[in-house]
Amino acid sequence: MTRDELALEFVMGALSPLEREAVAQDRLSDPKLDEAIRTLEGSLAPMTGLAGTLTPSAGLFDRIAGAIAEERAALAGKTAAACEEGEWQPFLPGIEIKSLWNQGTVMLRCEPGSVLPAHPHAQTEHVVVISGDFVVGGRTFRTGDWHSSPAGNDHGEARTEGGCLLLIQYAA
Repeated sequence: MTRDELALEFVMGALSPLEREAVAQDRLSDPKLDEAIRTLEGSLAPMTGLAGTLTPSAGLFDRIAGAIAEERAALAGKTAAACEEGEWQPFLPGIEIKSLWNQGTVMLRCEPGSVLPAHPHAQTEHVVVISGDFVVGGRTFRTGDWHSSPAGNDHGEARTEGGCLLLIQYAA
């Protein structure tokens, strides 16, 4: 199935719950899939009013307002952002970067087949694979795996086969 066909199946609700969960995870590390889904959602949104209207159940508005108030209270004084929020910047071919809470913490979103060239480390680098696969030195790291390179250490080329989302933190 092509990326566009998969996006359409996702948006139309034609996937099983397990398939839908897998696509939701994949779109975190595949910006082209994410964009295809967003484009379809945007183009189909005007059609939602064509199906007619339903009378909301009693108390629905109060339940929604209560849930919003609970979320606001739980997040008061905190910072939270969804993965797709914020500024993704071009970094290398097929790779985007987004700064997080400090200069030493970033996310990389790598398209399938993208490559990080060999490079030295002035600081210790910690990498957590949020989704997808990340290949370093012939070893494949997958969702939830962690890799660290100490300061002064060079490592060879790193790559992804199917795309990945990485959390990277640099420490002195």
